[in-house]
Amino acid sequence: MRPSKVCPAQAIVIFVWLREFKKYATAFGLALAISACAMAPTPATPTATPTATRQILQPDPTPTPAPATLTLWLPPQFAPGPDDPAAQTLARQLANFEQTHNVRVTVRVKAETGPGGLLDSLLGAFTVAPQALPDVVALPADDLARAARAGVLVPLDLLLPAETLTDTYPFAQTLSRVEGRWVGAPFAADARVLVYDTSLYDAAPLRWADVVTGTLIFPGGESDGLTLLSDYLALGGSLTDDAGQPALDAARLAQVFAQLRALQEAERLSAAVLTYDDPTETWQVFRERRAGLALTTARWYLREADRMRRSAAALPPTAEGAPFTLAEGWSWAIVNRDAGRELSALLVQALIAPDALAEWTRAARWLPPRPSALAAWGDDPFAPLAAEALTRAQLRPPAEILTTFGPPLRSALSDVLSGRATPETAAQQVAGAR
Repeated sequence: MRPSKVCPAQAIVIFVWLREFKKYATAFGLALAISACAMAPTPATPTATPTATRQILQPDPTPTPAPATLTLWLPPQFAPGPDDPAAQTLARQLANFEQTHNVRVTVRVKAETGPGGLLDSLLGAFTVAPQALPDVVALPADDLARAARAGVLVPLDLLLPAETLTDTYPFAQTLSRVEGRWVGAPFAADARVLVYDTSLYDAAPLRWADVVTGTLIFPGGESDGLTLLSDYLALGGSLTDDAGQPALDAARLAQVFAQLRALQEAERLSAAVLTYDDPTETWQVFRERRAGLALTTARWYLREADRMRRSAAALPPTAEGAPFTLAEGWSWAIVNRDAGRELSALLVQALIAPDALAEWTRAARWLPPRPSALAAWGDDPFAPLAAEALTRAQLRPPAEILTTFGPPLRSALSDVLSGRATPETAAQQVAGAR
């Protein structure tokens, strides 16, 4: 049977019906899919199995120990600070020590002498307030001896190495020992020297008789008579008798007066020397070119020589030309306290170590009492003068000698230069002043 033909109108109806059927069929299929998804069971979320938590215990941090404390007493001229190179050097050295040893160094500045000064405060605190004592203190020779005899200081023999103590010039060893025990570690020294105009002298005069031109001055008005005692000791004079009491040899002292009288008669020495009370004044007169030669101290020369043209320095002349001078100095001492001695000893060792001491003495213009420290000065132009003075020096006489004979020596010098007494008579008067 042959298929019937479809007319155009029927074809259009069929096409429209099929298009609508396709649209509804698609919507129906999507609905079925959504329904199927909604009906499908949702898989259960797996439950995490609890696990034990490991607790890691951290050790407690080790607390930083509080720094120990050391107290250091100084006179004003040694105080650390920003004011000058020497003060800056000491401040830096103390800071380095603090950092290295976890210690705080407290500096107390005390007057050099008098009530409330170093020795006065030291002896007072030792008696009534030991908790106020310092750990380390700077003292000059006479005060060092007094403090040691009062029991305030600890002997250093067992605290510092023997090679540290013996690495000092002979005069400095005398300075640091009291009754055979080391009680001080010297760190600063000064000595008497002659400064002279190099336009008058090519080389320094070695004997008083070699002073043939220019005006010579010295501190003839000083209360301790140190210049005259230096000449006396250079002649081999002694300061005590067989019983250990203060005594001078009149014959040798007469030689000193006679030599000075001869210089006056040769118009090389003026009676104006009696108006100069200390080496500071004689240096100032020389600096102003009002004298061709002057007895002063090494420290004054080292401090200002760079500003002085046509000047040089050497050891003072003597009657026989033998090199000789008198020196003085300061030492570090450890105070007799129950604790802190070992740390105090480390501080002293750090401050007098050759390189540290060389750096500070060069900046401060003090002479280093240790040969190893002077060697560390290197090619410093003043090193030869320092070496000569430190090697030849004798420690200045103790206060008892200066107090006993200083005023009579000054009076005797005035009598000799004014012609009121002969050298022999003046010497006898001084020798009998006990």
